[in-house]
Amino acid sequence: MNIVFINSIGKNKWGGGEKWMIMAASGLISLGHNVVAICRKKSRLAQKAKQQQIHVKEIDNNSDLDFIACIKFCRFFKSFNPDVIIGCQNKDWRVASLALKIIGSEAKVYARQGLQQLKNKWWYKWSVKTFCHGIITNTYSIKEVYDSFLPVEPDFVKVVYNGVEEIPQNIEPFDYSRYLPANEKNPLIILTTGRLAKQKGFKYLIDAAAQIIKKHSNAYFFLAGQGKLEKKLKRQINQLGISKNFILLGFFDNIHPLLEGADVFVFSSLYEGMPNAVLEAMAHGLVVVSTNVNGISEIIHPGVNGYTVNPENTQELFLALENVINKRKDIFQIGQKAKQFVSQSFPIQGMVKKLDELLCDDFLR
Repeated sequence: MNIVFINSIGKNKWGGGEKWMIMAASGLISLGHNVVAICRKKSRLAQKAKQQQIHVKEIDNNSDLDFIACIKFCRFFKSFNPDVIIGCQNKDWRVASLALKIIGSEAKVYARQGLQQLKNKWWYKWSVKTFCHGIITNTYSIKEVYDSFLPVEPDFVKVVYNGVEEIPQNIEPFDYSRYLPANEKNPLIILTTGRLAKQKGFKYLIDAAAQIIKKHSNAYFFLAGQGKLEKKLKRQINQLGISKNFILLGFFDNIHPLLEGADVFVFSSLYEGMPNAVLEAMAHGLVVVSTNVNGISEIIHPGVNGYTVNPENTQELFLALENVINKRKDIFQIGQKAKQFVSQSFPIQGMVKKLDELLCDDFLR
């Protein structure tokens, strides 16, 4: 099949949805499909796709009514003759579907909804019913939300779990010691990653970290990421007097060394789909403390392969981290169970196989 992925995310943005697109496109290519990724010009996503030997077409799409993008889509679709379009942003599948109708193509269009991007409003519901052949999401919790208000058939929303890439061999752990006092003999490295945005709930984590650091001076928190809230978060850290124990590392393209060198991973998001950050941390055998948002309940079984707390609850986050610290000698087993669970339940090959079956079955109908 000729398959087109479209993702018009901003030039410098990179997250779980973009990782999914790269893995899915590469996997479908390995199965013999002809795949093209349409990305914003000179974007980080376009660069990543090219590095993975994915053919890239650079077209900027800026809105649901981007006439110029629609014309460019029409021209490209005429030459490529797609069978399937997978749009990763709402504006992508809407404009692409319009372009297909203009040229008379019968290609099927899917919306890839990693988060709850659709709202229970007439415009969203009408546009889905008019422009889409299906929604691909990554958690059953999101499917349940969509099923509750979309005027579509029960199998319209399909779940394909994210795949987690295999951990590279012989990873050199990140050297956290450069940020620690020379006389620190028994540090506890607590890592978190993500965009410095309100959604990630870092302000609650910082407040909880201040309580932990007050009781455990050997606890060190590291945050890898960049974003608009950097100055605000730094100010909060400084006001709490924990700048020596809570370090902002900036953006890391490769987080495997960070995960390999950490002891605990904490995830404080207010809402998510199926977060790759948590899955990757579990794949490294780390004990994860996470807010219980959306897909988290489908991957973390509290006390078995990790711990969960309610979002926006500083006290619960503090108590969960305190519990992990007090059980430091006994948490290795929980990390190993997390690693085993991810290995068995979230292989990339399984994700690609299910996506391939979904697309092929629908194409043949």
